[in-house]
Amino acid sequence: MLRIAGAQLARTEESNVAAGLVETLALARARGETVETPGETGGGPLRVSSRDGLHSLRQGGHITDAHYAVGLLYRAGFEARGRDLRVASLEPGSGGGHDNDRFVAARLRRARMLDFVVRADRAVAMSLADKPMALRLLRAVVGEGTSLSAWGAGRAFTRNREVLVEALDLVLALAKQIARDRKNKNK
Repeated sequence: MLRIAGAQLARTEESNVAAGLVETLALARARGETVETPGETGGGPLRVSSRDGLHSLRQGGHITDAHYAVGLLYRAGFEARGRDLRVASLEPGSGGGHDNDRFVAARLRRARMLDFVVRADRAVAMSLADKPMALRLLRAVVGEGTSLSAWGAGRAFTRNREVLVEALDLVLALAKQIARDRKNKNK
């Protein structure tokens, strides 16, 4: 009985969050901000990209498309840290039952994303130890989407951009190495 009540409470909270999201997106569009919706499947987060620091850096030509792509990969893992997979049988429209294969596959994807974030953070922290802002900027701008200009303007912006690009170069090299390792492992 408590399980059913808990599931109902979770659905009510999800409904409230969805209503708030709809209102936020409507207000953003009314202000002329750019809202990116997920692909045809409807999966993934909605983003007000004109407020996204990583997106703004790409639009301004401050980072490459490769930096942006690896930044989105980092962000997916960074965001996955704060949430856990739910039991499939409690999800709305699950049709009852638990698909263990799907659950295990989702857990594996999540574990790989989290591992990537940890490895990226470690690589940046160790390789750029003389630039302590590197890890902070990576987490704030790339992971959370904070604007780089929130960390300073003028020379500070330029210095922070250079440090962030160095960090993204390291994360990009790490992503390429992981891809090579997986390819070699599957041979």
